[in-house]
Amino acid sequence: MVKVLLLGGHGKVALKLTSLLTANGHTVKSIIRNTDHALEIQSISAHVTPIVSSIEEATNESAEALMEGCEWVVWSAGAGGKGGEQRTKAVDEDGAKKFIAAAIRSNSVKRFLMVSASCCRRKPASWYTEKDIEIYNRAWSVIGNYCRAKCAADEYLYHESRVTKKQDFEDICLRPGTLTDEPGTGKVDLGKSSAGSVSREDVARVALELLERGGAGGLWLDLATGNEGIKEAVERCVKERVTSREVEEP
Repeated sequence: MVKVLLLGGHGKVALKLTSLLTANGHTVKSIIRNTDHALEIQSISAHVTPIVSSIEEATNESAEALMEGCEWVVWSAGAGGKGGEQRTKAVDEDGAKKFIAAAIRSNSVKRFLMVSASCCRRKPASWYTEKDIEIYNRAWSVIGNYCRAKCAADEYLYHESRVTKKQDFEDICLRPGTLTDEPGTGKVDLGKSSAGSVSREDVARVALELLERGGAGGLWLDLATGNEGIKEAVERCVKERVTSREVEEP
């Protein structure tokens, strides 16, 4: 059983991941902004504790305190386009960096899983088709502020993990395409995937498998609906060190 800190606990992916984690015997500290959501989260399991706390207003000390005793940290938080460019940067970049740094300093945290997005890269991936490039360009034209903030956070997680060389620490960047509320298929395209869509249910399932499997430190894993089973896809990516991070990335 592992104690997990889940940031952005009322998000749709986070709620599904909470159910999966607690069903497998893990305990979850779910960080939320709104007290109105506490009862909903508590109803998932007796093994989840909702904590109302502002990521924007977090200090280094408060971030570290939230992680006390936790072995895994999952970042599934985001401004959600509310508050404009300033708030997007405050949450999706600055807030993420604060918790990443706290996780690296923590004596207990062994894995940090960032739920990002496949569009959050500085330029289209080298394997993208013309359709994928169109999807990428459309995302940057519509939610460019979000993409820039997430790029900075993803790169910070990767580089700080390499610079500090914290022993037994795994930084994992899970990067789904367009999220849907369709039922999960259990079949995915993981690693150097297309820029297609994927269900939130399957994102949560892949996140759980990555956390429980271990060994994915340093990997950027793009995710879309595909034809490979989740367990098999994660095993392949970990064993073969498949990553969607390209050398051109900063």
